[in-house]
Amino acid sequence: MPLLSYCIDEFLEFKRAQRLSRWTLLDYETVLRRFNREIGDFDIDHIERKTIAHYLASLDLSKKRVKNIYTALSSLWTWAVEMGYCTVHIIRQIKPPKPEKRPILPFTRDQIMNMLASTDASKEYTRPGKRACRNRLKTGVRDRAIILLLLDTGIRASELCGIKVKDIKPHGIYIHGKGSKDRLVPISETTRSALCDYIGEQKDIEKYVFKTEQGNVLSRDALRLIIRRIGDRAGVNDAHPHRFRHTFAINFLRNGGDVFTLQAILGHETLDMVRRYLAIAQTDINGVHQRASPVKVWGL
Repeated sequence: MPLLSYCIDEFLEFKRAQRLSRWTLLDYETVLRRFNREIGDFDIDHIERKTIAHYLASLDLSKKRVKNIYTALSSLWTWAVEMGYCTVHIIRQIKPPKPEKRPILPFTRDQIMNMLASTDASKEYTRPGKRACRNRLKTGVRDRAIILLLLDTGIRASELCGIKVKDIKPHGIYIHGKGSKDRLVPISETTRSALCDYIGEQKDIEKYVFKTEQGNVLSRDALRLIIRRIGDRAGVNDAHPHRFRHTFAINFLRNGGDVFTLQAILGHETLDMVRRYLAIAQTDINGVHQRASPVKVWGL
């Protein structure tokens, strides 16, 4: 039977042939290479269930991340069994971890306004004998476009990083989603204008729209850092790209959008996550009704 390292190489090649997104491929490779380093290089069919269970238990990561690692390992073993490299799918003998359901906390309007106002300049600072001042940031136009696009569409971090110039169309943006599933997502005129302002100031823009200050294609980690720094300057705690997705979804429903359109825009295969957003929006609607109902207000 082949070694684990050989199987990982072949599995990744198999996944590349499936035309998965570069972020999905990178995640597979990161997870599996680390697993290989940690447990050693053995014949894949000789790796025991307790070895994998011990590895998963040793990870000091969130439950959601451990579940993702479990899924990647399961995918590897599924492929290995199909190829005849393994006789037993031992991952299925391990109960998958249940990810915790984190509370969904959207940004408020004031937080968004403060973040937009914090894209152009650094935090205020004071030098000895000088007045307090702020430095103008070169990335202000880019960062404003990023915030508006995330808020206007609810797209994922990886989807924003993967936007190419050719994806921007008159009626929206083609988003390259999970599982190589593309969808056309509409954008507002305000967001389109912000994007045009950013693209217009780029001298060497070619394939991908969003770049770092060094001219490299923006990665998910770089995007998270950008949003965190903007949040820090704006006094907004726990600012991260996915929180914009929550904010878009909940406000879309609060403002009269329907769940099926929201599902299509977000690129969800099922309504499960959309129902969580709907529950939050419905709570908000119920609260407003209690305050605004004529029966309540008129004391009938």
